[in-house]
Amino acid sequence: MAGEEINILTKILNNATERGFTDIHLAVGSYPFVRIKSKLVAIEEDGLITPEMMTGLVDFLLPKEKKPILDNKKEIVYIYSWQDKIRFRVNIFQQKGYFAIALKAVNQQIKTIKELGLPPAVENLANAHQGIIFVTGPFNSGRTATMNAILETINQTRAERILYLEEPIEYLFVNNKSIIEQREVGVDVESHQTALEMIREEDVNVVAVSKIDNVATLEILFELAESGRLVIAILNYSSAITALSGLISDFTDAKVPWVRNVLANFLQGIVVQRLLPTADGGLTVALEILTNTPSVKALIAEGSFAKLTSIIQTSKADGMVSLDKSLVDLAAHGKISLAVAIENASDSKAMEINLHKTSW
Repeated sequence: MAGEEINILTKILNNATERGFTDIHLAVGSYPFVRIKSKLVAIEEDGLITPEMMTGLVDFLLPKEKKPILDNKKEIVYIYSWQDKIRFRVNIFQQKGYFAIALKAVNQQIKTIKELGLPPAVENLANAHQGIIFVTGPFNSGRTATMNAILETINQTRAERILYLEEPIEYLFVNNKSIIEQREVGVDVESHQTALEMIREEDVNVVAVSKIDNVATLEILFELAESGRLVIAILNYSSAITALSGLISDFTDAKVPWVRNVLANFLQGIVVQRLLPTADGGLTVALEILTNTPSVKALIAEGSFAKLTSIIQTSKADGMVSLDKSLVDLAAHGKISLAVAIENASDSKAMEINLHKTSW
């Protein structure tokens, strides 16, 4: 890689450290783009990225031992430390015949539930000793931060052996009252499924997974919950209802009654979140929370998920909150604009009517 190109990347990475860039996007034929708070900004002074420059950038960022993985799969995700100042989650992938690079800054400090601005209901979930907790939402919605905050609450408050399967390991935990074992899929273990199969008979109290990559993995997680463990997993669904429907749809018809029974009896709660741009250019989280009350348990057991909407809307005392109510509250306090609230509502037309009826 030419010295000039190294200097360009060095400047971008140093700026990420000093100016708070959260994301860096590099693609052939494009200017480098960085995300500052919620806005993408092009860095035009360094010119367009050429194919030769991209080859040099990949060679510079990719450890030699990971090159065979990229050659084989045409995509790789790993953690890269920049001069012991900042850690990036690096995704190198192929598009239009060339590699592209996306780097996401990883905050090395694990924030608490309160620091993330999450409600007491999330802390109540962290106090559970067994069952299932799902954290879901779109990519880049802060799911990992919430998962880590739940695990850190457990780590600080009680003695448990925690197994955390990640791909890759982004945040580094320090044992407090608990023992936290972080295993990287593809490095420390072959797959989520293999690792979970190995711990069936192990002395593990809490199992956390950063993704569920197949139905076999999901089935083992349900079995672990049945055996008395606490299972915490990240999903990709946009609501509690679509999460429940999607989880069950992964199984054959013969297994559906068992899955419904497991979810009805062992689900502790589902936290759905989205990161939204604030009026001052920052980010804030909008939430939907479902907790497993007797009414929720009955509806899950019979598969009547659509009826959960009204329960979520009317069960504030049980820690539940609907996404639309969260959006209204954020708009009412001036944290997000009315346009952002309407755009992200589950029922945008109803949201628009309600917001315009409300006097701020």
